[in-house]
Amino acid sequence: MTLDDEILQLRANPVFALFEIEALRLIAFSSDTRSYRKDDVLFREGDVSDGGFFIVSGSVSLIGPDSTETHGSDALIGETALFADTKRPATANIVEPTVLRRIPRHLMRRVLAEFPETADRVHRHLNAKLTNLTERLSQVHALLHDDRV
Repeated sequence: MTLDDEILQLRANPVFALFEIEALRLIAFSSDTRSYRKDDVLFREGDVSDGGFFIVSGSVSLIGPDSTETHGSDALIGETALFADTKRPATANIVEPTVLRRIPRHLMRRVLAEFPETADRVHRHLNAKLTNLTERLSQVHALLHDDRV
């Protein structure tokens, strides 16, 4: 796969679609790609995270306390960990032979520092996600409050 192919694949993800081409070039060039076997454990719930993973091919199952989700090619696992210190909220198991691109937080910080327009778009994206989450939590709180009355 050429560097241009890797950039196009990254761009297929909604988060990375916000990035300038040169920012994606830096990520593609500077991040590590590794192959995993079926049933490998990528990380465990509660582990300290230092970045995210982009699924180049294959699939990963995230098993959390309340749900299980399976993600395939072009998905981004650990989006929050790209931008903030956090612990893994789920265990990630490799479902089939899988290739992942590991993107460390320090690389993301460098990209955002070097590409302020990308940083602004990512900031707006994260703000919108946080606003949406806050609204959903408020709705759940209201439903729980209504049930007690």
